[in-house]
Amino acid sequence: MESNGTLFRNFSQASQILAGGGWKSISLQFDQSQREFETAWDSIYKEFGNKPSEAPIAARKLIASQPLATALVLAIARSDSVELFSRFKRFLESILRRTEYLPGYPAVAGIPHIQAGFLYMTTSVMALHWEAWQLFEKLFTEKFEWYYQSGRAIFSYPFDLPYFFHSEALGREATKIHDLFRKELAEPDIVAVTGVSGDRVTDAYVQTQMLMCLKVAQLHENGESVSVWPDFGRYYGDRVTRLLDRIYEDHDYALGLLRAFGEDRQTFFVHLNDRLRLIHSVFWKGSPYFYESLGSWEPRETHA
Repeated sequence: MESNGTLFRNFSQASQILAGGGWKSISLQFDQSQREFETAWDSIYKEFGNKPSEAPIAARKLIASQPLATALVLAIARSDSVELFSRFKRFLESILRRTEYLPGYPAVAGIPHIQAGFLYMTTSVMALHWEAWQLFEKLFTEKFEWYYQSGRAIFSYPFDLPYFFHSEALGREATKIHDLFRKELAEPDIVAVTGVSGDRVTDAYVQTQMLMCLKVAQLHENGESVSVWPDFGRYYGDRVTRLLDRIYEDHDYALGLLRAFGEDRQTFFVHLNDRLRLIHSVFWKGSPYFYESLGSWEPRETHA
C-alpha cells in the first residue's frame, strides 16, 4: 500500500465521526467504499482477467486501491463500534458474491476474496490489540453468508470460510495468504494508523490465529461442524504464551476477551490443554510445518 497519507486521513475522519456517535454516517461511507470496490475491481479484472499467474499481484493491487475500506475497518476496531458490525459484514459478503458466476480462471475470480479476508483479519487482529471486546465477540461468533457454485446460501463462521484463507488467487494455500496479510499490516500507511510494527505485528497476528484455533476446538466440543484448517496452527509458542499468561493474570482483560468464548477464566483454562491437544492432533499430523507451536500451558508459578 503506497504511503500517501490517504489511509491515515480517512481513518482520522472516521474515528472523529465515531467518537461523536456518528456511526450511521460511517455506515453510509461503506456505500461509498462499495462503489470504489466495484470501480477498482472492474479495472483490475480488465488488466488481469487473462493472467491467472499474476493473481497475487492483482490481489495486493486491489487492497492498495481501497484505502477507504481499510480505514473504515480500522476505525471500527479502534472505536469498538459494534453498531457497525452488520454493515461491515454485508460489505464483505458483497465482495465474496461479486465473482460467484464469473467465467474464466478460478484464480482470477479469487482476487476479491483476498481483499475480503484481509479486511476480516485486519479487523480481528486490531480488535484484539485495541481490546475492542464487543466487536471481537462478534467477529468470533457471527456467521457470514457466502455461495459456492449454486444459488443456495452457505453460512459459516468467518475463520471457517474457505474464501477468506484458501482463495484460488494464491493457490488455496493459507500460509501464503496469512503471510500476505501480515505483510500488508506492516505497510507504512497502516503502521501510521495502528502504531503496531515489527515483531508486534507478528505477535498480534499469531495470537489472533491461536484464539481462532481455540474457538474451533470449542465448537468441536459443542458438536458443531467446522473445518479444521492445518494452516491456522502455524503460530509460535513463545508469542502466544505471553497472551495466555495475560489472560490468566489480568482479570479485567480476561473478562473482555473471553466474551468471544462465552466462558469465564476458570472454564477457559480447564479446557485449554484439551483444546491444544486437539489442535495438534489435527493441525500437525502429517503437516509439513516445523514452526514452534504450543502443546500445553500451565500457570507460570507451576513451571519447572
